[in-house]
Amino acid sequence: MNRITKSGSTFCLDNFPWEKEFPARPETRVTVSWNETGFSVHFVSFETNLRAVETAHNTPVCQDSCMELFMQYAAETDPRYINIEINPNCAAYASVRYDRERYEMIDPTDIDTLGIKSAVYDDRWELDYTIPVAFIQKYIPTYRHEVGAILRGNFYKCGDLTDHPHYACFNNVDVPNPDYHRPEFFSEFVLAE
Repeated sequence: MNRITKSGSTFCLDNFPWEKEFPARPETRVTVSWNETGFSVHFVSFETNLRAVETAHNTPVCQDSCMELFMQYAAETDPRYINIEINPNCAAYASVRYDRERYEMIDPTDIDTLGIKSAVYDDRWELDYTIPVAFIQKYIPTYRHEVGAILRGNFYKCGDLTDHPHYACFNNVDVPNPDYHRPEFFSEFVLAE
């Protein structure tokens, strides 16, 4: 089981399940930490020649250069997961889902509480944001934010319409075609000191 510590745990997105068709492999990692108020998330991807078209929340940011966090915060009591997908313009697509077909969009005013920041450099781009406990519990009321809590999820990097389409993930997704909305391939995480 993976640990998310208060000082921060780093996860490398080094699985490329569809690389035969999509050979680009941008090095990407995410560091997640937690405290009493929620989670801090820092993504970095050594992707260049970015696509950043979308500027509004809940638009198809996965077609742009995009980094994503999908998490079941209370897997034992609620099968739904929250997916947060963000492009270099800080436009986020966020929903609460059972799977690809059954979902509820997250209100853009709630997305604004994440405080998303993006930075683009010559050799990489980075994202920083927080996920407040109140944000999670509004949509997943049974979530308990405490040491020992078990979460299930995955981290992703994609760019459907970039000039170098690519699909990376932390935990491998074993299906024939690109599809991140597959909770059966989520990994387990435990909140630790």
